[in-house]
Amino acid sequence: MAEHYAIAIDIGTSGIRAQSYNLTTHKTISTAITLRHPLPGANVVDHLHFALNIGRETAHNILITTINRVIANLNIDLNKVERLAVCGNPIQLSLFNNIEIRDLAFWGENALKEKNITPPSRRGKILNPQAIGLDINPDAKIYIPPAIKHEIGADALAMLYKSKALEKDEYSLIIDFGTNAEMALIADGEIYTASAAAGPAIEGQNIEKGRLASPGVICDINKEEMFWRMKILNDNLMVEDGDLIDPVNGNVIKKSDIQAKGITGTGVIAAFSLGSDDKIIKDGKIKDTIYLQDDVYLKEKDISNIGKALGAFRAGQLTLAESADILLDEIESVYMAGASGFYVDAKKSLNIGQIPPCPNQVYQIGNTSLAMAKDIVLNPKLLDELQKLADKIESNHIMLATSEIFEKIYSLELAIYEQGMPFWMYNQWLQKYGIQEIPNIETEPEITKLYPRDIADLGDYDLNTVDIENTLSSKFDRCIYCMDCVNSCPENALSFEKDEFKLRTDLCSGLGCLRCAGNCKEHVFKYEEFYKDI
Repeated sequence: MAEHYAIAIDIGTSGIRAQSYNLTTHKTISTAITLRHPLPGANVVDHLHFALNIGRETAHNILITTINRVIANLNIDLNKVERLAVCGNPIQLSLFNNIEIRDLAFWGENALKEKNITPPSRRGKILNPQAIGLDINPDAKIYIPPAIKHEIGADALAMLYKSKALEKDEYSLIIDFGTNAEMALIADGEIYTASAAAGPAIEGQNIEKGRLASPGVICDINKEEMFWRMKILNDNLMVEDGDLIDPVNGNVIKKSDIQAKGITGTGVIAAFSLGSDDKIIKDGKIKDTIYLQDDVYLKEKDISNIGKALGAFRAGQLTLAESADILLDEIESVYMAGASGFYVDAKKSLNIGQIPPCPNQVYQIGNTSLAMAKDIVLNPKLLDELQKLADKIESNHIMLATSEIFEKIYSLELAIYEQGMPFWMYNQWLQKYGIQEIPNIETEPEITKLYPRDIADLGDYDLNTVDIENTLSSKFDRCIYCMDCVNSCPENALSFEKDEFKLRTDLCSGLGCLRCAGNCKEHVFKYEEFYKDI
């Protein structure tokens, strides 16, 4: 029997996830993921700025090179791939498709007219691999799902579609718990959307011992008497018991058989929640160090970074509620999407304000972008149905970057996590601003986890983690080799080997950092030189 294959891809802000399927049996064959995004930067805005300043073509080529590496690890003959579908936010899909992105950087019709920018169509489309640069069967079809609006992407459509929240008559909040934190509030037949730049800490980045959700990371922590039990992802992304630890001094009370390699954002959230309950953390601050397993620890900076991320979630949700003219405690159901939304303990999220305090139901629904891409390649007619759905959805999109309400709320969040402002004062300030206060947690919601892991079925093979290590080289005339550029790099993305400077793009913080250039005494270091040959 002839073999026919399909591939689904989720291009997330912090990494790429892909799966292969047998088109005859519809069985999942294998899953491959990266632990970082190949483009420099810690969030989607960084990726956008990189593409605008260094070049869209360059960004596209870097992204496609990485995707080709990922799909090469899917345990199938790529020449027998008939269909490939990809999902992500508007910036990631625009870079994948190599289309105009400037309309995503400037808000408002006047700004677009002034800069002579015509927004491209982001409707569902079918392309060929050559148009993208994918190393698969040239006769395969590439399916790209539609955006709801140009700024509300296929990832938001995936949340709404896979959650089935649109089929229910209730106030619902759907959130993708990633770096970009897409949110959709459904109230009285209206949909209010927003995207909060939560930052990379929510997925374990910008945390000293942080890692993305992957084998060996601490993804949750539970209280056992006066000690903390580590919860660690195994090689199949299932949660296992780790060590029992005294977080105050790091003493191991009971040793486990699984090694910890770091901590993901959900683990930091768990530590934040337990630390607040145990008074190790007070008003968003810790005295020194929270000790975890295998020399994994959290410092004040880590708590501050995760606090800012949590603040973006709460400020975004409160802004949506104010825009819809409803109270937070009227929200009946919350849907938590994405790896972070799946592996986090929903009760702990509720305890520290990551989700509203009063829902009746909380559903943890996993990676909806990858799930929708899978649905499309197994049933290509779905692309037309999704376009019809996107056309029907009239969304009220709230630009948080220009929202005065969000600005006021988020400034209070920063005051908690940077200045130690007590929460009673936070609510007092909300009242002064004419904004509803955050209600107390009075009941426990029913929590439903739909699958055993964020990706429901990994396939017949072990999970394949692809180390992309995207390294570029450059030399600079008149360089005196003082190494101040290398030594000042906060991510250790820059090195010097064999008379050349080496840049790991997947580690680099990009244009939002540029300490390398700023610390060059001779002013000869040119960041853009690394990309001139791409």
